[in-house]
Amino acid sequence: MFGRLVGILIMAAVTSIDASAQQSLQQLESVSEFERALAAIDAIKHRKKLQCVMAIANGKLCECLSQKLPVDTYLRSYASVVSLGREGIEYEQLSAADKKIVDQCVTDNP
Repeated sequence: MFGRLVGILIMAAVTSIDASAQQSLQQLESVSEFERALAAIDAIKHRKKLQCVMAIANGKLCECLSQKLPVDTYLRSYASVVSLGREGIEYEQLSAADKKIVDQCVTDNP
């Protein structure tokens, strides 16, 4: 009877450890997916900055735009968006928040 009780307790402990290990593995996978997502965002921002620098040759302005504009805001023509008048069609299509970011970046990085 005592041996049976010990066997049951050992099985319960092993099951508990296995469940804990499984949960830790799931948490690790979740963190890994999050880190991959962050890396993808960084890559998108880097690509946008590179495209911007090639278009307008202003590294500081491009850094500001690439870091502050949302990742899903894609500009086809950086030159028209950051030009003095900022009255182009693409600029007008930006959200009010994105226009504010563009205006601030342009003002801070002439």
